[in-house]
Amino acid sequence: MSGFVFIKVLHIASAILFIGCVYFRNFILPRARTALTSVQFEAMESALSPRTRLMGKLNTTILLVSGLFLAYTYFEPSNVLLHVKMTFGLIVIAMFLCAPLIMHRFTGDAKRKIKTVYHHAMFALMVGIVILSQTMFAF
Repeated sequence: MSGFVFIKVLHIASAILFIGCVYFRNFILPRARTALTSVQFEAMESALSPRTRLMGKLNTTILLVSGLFLAYTYFEPSNVLLHVKMTFGLIVIAMFLCAPLIMHRFTGDAKRKIKTVYHHAMFALMVGIVILSQTMFAF
């Protein structure tokens, strides 16, 4: 396997992991909230957060570095879809890295609502990235 193919596979695998984590936050955890008391749910979230943040930072670094390499490799000034995809990707990574700075300002129900909107926006951007990655060389 060439280095280029390895970087592509690494990028796709880290994207799948990242999107899967956000999917879990959007669609699985809210179901757990209804099955647990608020104290149990907060305890579960507190137990999950440090490990998932650490894993997320490592995965995000791999995703960003491999994505920058691929963007450099595929870069064409006329490929507008690639530019949009790169912009979406950088927005998602900025959102991920800035989340702790933003979320600590909120408490209670407001924090939960902001988290929901935040994660749904990230998920929508990531779905857009996947669609763009599959269409950007078709035109």
